[in-house]
Amino acid sequence: MNWIAVGAIGQLVAAGAVVLSLLYLAGQIRHGSRVARVTGGEVLAANLRGFSQPLARDAELNRIWNIGIEGGGELSPSESSRFLHLATQFGKLIESAHLYHASGIMDDGTWAGWHAAARHYFTAPGWKEYWAKRADLYSPAFRAFVDGLSPPAHRVTSGTLWMTASVESGASPGAGMAAADDTQPRESR
Repeated sequence: MNWIAVGAIGQLVAAGAVVLSLLYLAGQIRHGSRVARVTGGEVLAANLRGFSQPLARDAELNRIWNIGIEGGGELSPSESSRFLHLATQFGKLIESAHLYHASGIMDDGTWAGWHAAARHYFTAPGWKEYWAKRADLYSPAFRAFVDGLSPPAHRVTSGTLWMTASVESGASPGAGMAAADDTQPRESR
């Protein structure tokens, strides 16, 4: 065997090693994409819990959010300020989900739930009022998304959920909200 044949064999082995390295790298990239999807979903879920848990724990904060999202006319200046912060936090949360979906990190099935939440909340009167004043805080792509939303056939937010259920069951509209807002322990009634 001459040196030319030895060189050719060496090049063939090197080419095989490159192909194996590329296959390994492709597998690592696929694994990294799966990890990014899972991590992104966990981050959004944690952020959603971080937004909703204070509302669930604090009846006054929940009242401010519910009144604010549905129109806010009954809020004091201090309460309006609190609503502004809540709306910004909620908007940024949905904006993150929108970015994850647009970037391919979030699949269409998962995005469907976030999109539905956006349709229910971002077409509410209080959100529209907030959006008219604060849309500049968001990316152009997200502003276009929000501006293109149409309300669902039956828009429901945390502020209208119990009223909607009461109306559908034949009860008076305020009956469900009174039960939902009651913060007295059952034993003391």
